Amino acid sequence: MRRAAFLITLIMLGGCASSPDSNHQSYLKKKGLATTQTVSKFEHCYDYGCEHVTQVSLGAAEWNKIARNFSPRPLSAEAERERIKSAIAAFEQTVGAKTGTDADKWGTFRNMGAFQQDCVDESTNTTVYLMLLADNDLLRFHTVQAPTMRFPLIHAGRWPHQTAVIREKDSGTLYAVDSWFHDNGAPAEIILLKQWKEGWKPDREDASPDAL
Repeated sequence: MRRAAFLITLIMLGGCASSPDSNHQSYLKKKGLATTQTVSKFEHCYDYGCEHVTQVSLGAAEWNKIARNFSPRPLSAEAERERIKSAIAAFEQTVGAKTGTDADKWGTFRNMGAFQQDCVDESTNTTVYLMLLADNDLLRFHTVQAPTMRFPLIHAGRWPHQTAVIREKDSGTLYAVDSWFHDNGAPAEIILLKQWKEGWKPDREDASPDAL
């Protein structure tokens, strides 16, 4: 029953999904979240479609652990994307321990526990993490965009799927930043958004029927 309700929610979300060039703050506002997030007070989604939202605060040592991913400063956009992958992992490890989402498993239907996260939760949280990195001057080569979705028939895959997005400043190229494909605390996948829209997913031996 819950799985059916989730699918209906995803389809409904698709009708008002943000475009990749839309403002990420507008996206947060539509989700009922604050448009300003800070290291000492930011919001964290879980339980499918941001059903539950909790406030999280990071101490100086916790934030420094995340920020160290950008030291020394990356010298190219490509290098910065690699640092972003690791920073998202560090965020998930730290925040997961505080919220119970450290038990989150990759995918949506593999584990239906109260602290499981679907692609809407994951992409919203990743967008908040990217905002914190940008607002603290850790992103030199990219800007944060609103999440976007891909759909069966229109794009690819078996189910609708949503991802966080960044834009390379010099080229304007859009990249998906997708943490849904792995268990909590693993580096995010960063892939050209055009390729992601075509149904991209990482090769894996433990793929299940709910994989896109």
